Amino acid sequence: MKTFRLLDTPPMTAAENMALDEALLELKGRGRTPNTIRFLQFSPRAILVGFHQSVAEEVRTEYCRDQGIQINRRVTGGGAIFFDESQLGWEVICDKGFFGLPYANDKLSRKLCDPVINALARWGIQAAFRPRNDIEIGGRKISGTGGTESDDAFLFQGTILVEFDVDTMVRALRIPVEKLEAKEIESFRERVTCLAWELGHTPPLGEIKDAVRTGFEKGLGIELKPGGLTEGEERLFQEKLEYFRSQEWIDQVKCDVPKAEAVQAAYKAEAGIVRFTLVIDPERKRLKDAYITGDFLSFPSRALHDLQSVLRGAPLDCDRVRGIIQDFFDQGRIRVPGMSCRDFLKPLDDAFEKIAVLSVRDGNTQV
Repeated sequence: MKTFRLLDTPPMTAAENMALDEALLELKGRGRTPNTIRFLQFSPRAILVGFHQSVAEEVRTEYCRDQGIQINRRVTGGGAIFFDESQLGWEVICDKGFFGLPYANDKLSRKLCDPVINALARWGIQAAFRPRNDIEIGGRKISGTGGTESDDAFLFQGTILVEFDVDTMVRALRIPVEKLEAKEIESFRERVTCLAWELGHTPPLGEIKDAVRTGFEKGLGIELKPGGLTEGEERLFQEKLEYFRSQEWIDQVKCDVPKAEAVQAAYKAEAGIVRFTLVIDPERKRLKDAYITGDFLSFPSRALHDLQSVLRGAPLDCDRVRGIIQDFFDQGRIRVPGMSCRDFLKPLDDAFEKIAVLSVRDGNTQV
């Protein structure tokens, strides 16, 4: 039976939690730190946008500032989440060889959600895995998960909603219209739940951690031994902390271009939203820039930045741009669990249709 470290960190700020995630994953990828299950909490409250999301598009920043809610960015993809002091986060930082998988897929998501499903059974709760990467109770979400990778390691993380402040979450997040079905705006309580609602009381935190710990030991066939940070982890964590506190990191994905210069289109696939923002130069018939944002997961973590770099300066020709994106997927330079290249091409096509309309309106029929 293999041994994993159980790293139970105290409540930390959003920047501290994100910096530690990056440090643990980076060192695990180099084989310089043990396989780890980590418990994490946040204090003060925080909004965390996904790695590919824009803060301006997802968060009501003035409200968060007034309420003392921190804003930061995860190292993993997915959607923006509200993390208050009551919620418990869990993470698996592990070498890929343990799972026998070269890259993350739906099978891995299910395998790493099952231990939490089994943990919830301690209270007689019948939870189930909902593809792509959620855990639900009677159709209502209680845990969302996501992951990323570095060299030979995976980081897979999730939350357990212990209590849930719906009102604050709704006020703090800009809920994209594309994500909502016709009547779903009326009540988030119909789509989300938490332990307190399911049980009628809030279990002690120690009891919840013990249930999750047992779930992972049985589910992965491992033994968890409590341990702290190594000297190398602590040193790298401190080195990274300033950057994860910076606006450079938090606003890494920005689409703050004048509306007159940009065309935007979005597509809601089953696995998430893909949004294209194209900044055009009609005179030179080029893309000045291209931003691809959304709540999807992608591997490797830099793949989307690389794709956007190649698109920058590309001819203002839909077929040419489609070809660049298709090549990225065909060559395996980007992997998006639950999505295909076709899901990325749909909003691209819509954006170019808008460009065509604008060109006719402005009399530039050559674009």
